[in-house]
Amino acid sequence: METEINSTKIAEKATEQTDKNENSLRITPTSKDNLISTSHWANFIAIVGFVMLGIMVVISISTFILTPMMGEFQDFQSIPFPLYLVGLIYLIYAVIGFFPYYFLYTFAKKVRKGLETGDQSIFDTGLLNLRRLALFVGVLMIIALSMLLLIVPIVIFTFGMLQSISGGTVI
Repeated sequence: METEINSTKIAEKATEQTDKNENSLRITPTSKDNLISTSHWANFIAIVGFVMLGIMVVISISTFILTPMMGEFQDFQSIPFPLYLVGLIYLIYAVIGFFPYYFLYTFAKKVRKGLETGDQSIFDTGLLNLRRLALFVGVLMIIALSMLLLIVPIVIFTFGMLQSISGGTVI
């Protein structure tokens, strides 16, 4: 009796597996060509992004180095904020910007290698990095929109306060 139940379960699982294989997604030659072309462009975008981030880091470091020397010049004494703050903002942006370019680069390399060698695990890793890229950019977008929703009322309130303090005229 148990043997019949076990063999029935095994047969059902085999049938489900066959159904899954028949309905599974296939990569056609056109899809493969499109993915390879996309991976070339993604690789180009990622490399240019890395170069731009490198330039930002160089600007940031040079800002940190040059800020003490620039303070001696009268033209830079009238700036209302310290110049190293610009360097810090560039450095933060470079660190945050590294991750999307890294995910894009890894996507490009892994998908191309997976398609060229026929290795499903490498291809899946490439697609996982595309997912990570979309997730990272999505979270950044949510953070940016949230900050915007917070900043707009603050700006409106500030201008209202300035108008009431100045007697109704705000320039």
